[in-house]
Amino acid sequence: MLFNSLYFLLFSLFVLLVYHAVLRSFAMRKLFLLAASWFFYATWSPQFLLVLIATTLIDFQLARLIYRARWRSAIPEGEAVENDADGKRRARALLVLSLVINLGLLAFFKYGRFFYQTAASLVVLPPTPGFLAVFVPLGISFYTFHSISYVIDTYRGVRPPTNHFGDFALYVAFFPQLIAGPITRWGFFGPQLASPREVSFTRFESAIFLIAVGYVKKVVCADSLGGFVDGVYGDIPRAGHLEVLLALYAYTFQIYFDFSGYTDIAMGVAGLLGFRLPENFRHPYLAENPSEFWRRWHISLSSWLRDYLYIPLGGSRRGNARTYFNLLVTMLLGGLWHGAAWTFVLWGGFHGLWLALHRLLAGRGPFATAFTELSIESRVASQEVPAVEVRAPLSPLWLRRLVTFHLVTVAWVLFRAGTVANVAAIFAGLFSSRPLSGPFPVGPLFLVLIGAASHGVALRFDLEALWRRIPRVVQGAVYGLVVVLVGLFSAQSGRFIYFQF
Repeated sequence: MLFNSLYFLLFSLFVLLVYHAVLRSFAMRKLFLLAASWFFYATWSPQFLLVLIATTLIDFQLARLIYRARWRSAIPEGEAVENDADGKRRARALLVLSLVINLGLLAFFKYGRFFYQTAASLVVLPPTPGFLAVFVPLGISFYTFHSISYVIDTYRGVRPPTNHFGDFALYVAFFPQLIAGPITRWGFFGPQLASPREVSFTRFESAIFLIAVGYVKKVVCADSLGGFVDGVYGDIPRAGHLEVLLALYAYTFQIYFDFSGYTDIAMGVAGLLGFRLPENFRHPYLAENPSEFWRRWHISLSSWLRDYLYIPLGGSRRGNARTYFNLLVTMLLGGLWHGAAWTFVLWGGFHGLWLALHRLLAGRGPFATAFTELSIESRVASQEVPAVEVRAPLSPLWLRRLVTFHLVTVAWVLFRAGTVANVAAIFAGLFSSRPLSGPFPVGPLFLVLIGAASHGVALRFDLEALWRRIPRVVQGAVYGLVVVLVGLFSAQSGRFIYFQF
């Protein structure tokens, strides 16, 4: 059930009608949302729904056992009192068990074949076993990170675990964010399950606006650019050097429109149900350096990697050499999280080296604002990364943004190419003398310019505020047009890029 399909629109409409018009008890509404979320997942991966439910139940129970072993009680201020050494050891063992189960399943389904084939290229091994040739459960990278953060925060004593399995299961499986995030913390989502969610008319308007914008980004912009990009990457030797160059920029904006469009739809649907999801994008191509890029791009992932990988590795507390190592390891694993291919590892390594070089040259903390080490409670509760003071740069703002944008664009080649051979072919094609393989791609160029202009416009204006000043009749006509576009192009529209992760 693709987000960009009429089936999803009808499913969402049915959920909204039952949720708001039929059910009155908030407890029944939550149970209904859980059932709807599991049904939504079953339409994608019915054979893996039991895996999702089983891991949810295991982590729910392990978190309660961890809290009982390590923390005796919660005092009125909300702080936890630590148990004795034996309890701490039991809690640590249970935490390790949870990590082994979650990461073990993730590694088996997503990386088993990749690791085996990599080993087979180094030593003689039998053909890939059949049990490794399995489909990857959809959304496993995202819902696994939800559960891991919940269990780790329980172990740290950030907050006690919930006693209601239905609430935790809904947190893990909430259908707007289940397949491709944002990666939400229990500290952000859990409190929203404590009392009935009300949807004011203003929030309703905001949610509808987000959904419409998301569909325009996906159906009109991302899919149109995707057709051109797929054509170039599918036949690199035939593409002219201008087409290869344009394909680099086209994919840069395709993946932005695609992923931010999905996030807008997810936030909008959640908003219609009265829930909030964390912000995931803040005009990323206006970043001045790699640190700021990761503060603006896929914010929920970068903050997760900071809190549960980078800082536990030691962060910046053990000297410069160890800090550079931690940056590189964090981004290498972040790249591998995206997929079982060496190109993703290279993409993560590129960003890790770039971040380390930026730290070396800037003389400031790693990841600057994106990876500032805050208190656990403030990080988890806000899911925001506040700015910190940095030295005044010597270069002008426009030049910093231009250089950062082009380095990000170059890195996207590693992300998109699929194979190292394709990466080499794309960069070779940039310097070839091949003519255009057909008419000049005016449409993709126009959409690239639209993508660049959208960042500047959104930075200076509140688009939603401007939209509300438009007459209701015109708004209704535009919304109707969006529905028509989704209906017309849903058959040709591909799945969201991040649905594969």
